[in-house]
Amino acid sequence: MNIESMLHQCAAEGISLSLETGKLVMTGQQAALNEWHPLLRSMKSELLDMMARSVVIVQQRMAAFVARGVDSTGAHSLSVRLKTRDSEYDERHLCLECSHLTGTSDLRRCAQWKHAGFRSPQLPRELPFILQRCKGFRSANTNL
Repeated sequence: MNIESMLHQCAAEGISLSLETGKLVMTGQQAALNEWHPLLRSMKSELLDMMARSVVIVQQRMAAFVARGVDSTGAHSLSVRLKTRDSEYDERHLCLECSHLTGTSDLRRCAQWKHAGFRSPQLPRELPFILQRCKGFRSANTNL
C-alpha cells in the first residue's frame, strides 16, 4: 500500500492527520487510531515531508490566485479546495489554473475559447472558480 492510498483509507475510517508546529497530529475514533497508529508512526518522516510539501503547494497556489486578482480569503479557500481535489485524484481544473486565462477580475477571457467549447472569449464571472474538464486547458504553473 502506498502512502497516498494509506492516507485515503485512514480518512475513510475517520482518521485525520494534520501538521501542527512541525509535529504530526492524529485525531479520530480511538479504535481506528489504535489500529493505524503503529503504521503511521513507522512512516512519520515520510508523512511529515509529504504534508510540508502540501503546505508549500497551498501557499504557491494562493500567491498565483492573488496575482490573478483573487482576494486572499478566496485564494486560500480555492487552494484548500484544490488540495482536496488532488487527494481525490480529480482531474478537473479551474480556469484560474490555466495559462489561457487572461484579463482582470472584472473581465476574464479565454484564449482557447473555441477549443474549450465557449461561444465567446469572455468568460462568465463565476466560471473561473468552478472545477471543470476543459479540452483547452494548459497549466499556467508546472510546479503546482
